[in-house]
Amino acid sequence: MRFLLPLPLAVSAVLAFVSTLGASASTPAPLVNPLLQVGADPWVIRHDGWYFHMHTTATNLTLWKTRRIGDLAKAEKKVVWTPPENSPYSKSVWAPEIHWLDGKWYIYFSAQGNERKSHRVWVLENASPDPMTGDWEMKGKLATPSDKWEIDGSVFEFGGRRYFTWSGWEGDTNGVQGIYLALMKNPWTLSGERVRISTPTYPWEKFGDVAGDAELTHLDVN
Repeated sequence: MRFLLPLPLAVSAVLAFVSTLGASASTPAPLVNPLLQVGADPWVIRHDGWYFHMHTTATNLTLWKTRRIGDLAKAEKKVVWTPPENSPYSKSVWAPEIHWLDGKWYIYFSAQGNERKSHRVWVLENASPDPMTGDWEMKGKLATPSDKWEIDGSVFEFGGRRYFTWSGWEGDTNGVQGIYLALMKNPWTLSGERVRISTPTYPWEKFGDVAGDAELTHLDVN
């Protein structure tokens, strides 16, 4: 789930257009991403004339910086944070997003420890005006009091309030993955319980059988 993301949506539109061209040709041609060869869960923002891009690398948080988004493949990039081994956020580092909030930089990312059910969204803070420099401080887990499984978090503001949204499980185990919303007290703390705003209902949201995994056998995904 993403809100207020014109650049990632534009990237998706480019890729969809290229895909359409390939599908319409008599002999389908291999599709090549015009920006980067790989880049799951892309996130891009523009701040002070610079574009900052992040995507899932699974093992660390890497940041790209460029004046032109079309030059992303040759942009300056840096691993800004690597999780400590055997920490609660050392594995499956997914869907990072960088945000400029209240005069500081924040990175939100999903990660887990040794158990899949421990996957949560975590927050890093950097007071440097340039996120490629300075120190990234772990602010902690961004969880509601019920503290359920969550991934792919994002932040947006509406009506003078700041909200956090993510994809999560209703209970403590797998089964249904819906979209949730919560108010934010500050960039690293949620205010109160979560509210589910969407849940899988259509047949194409229920093809979630997982083979070869005793812990996760089926998952409906919204």
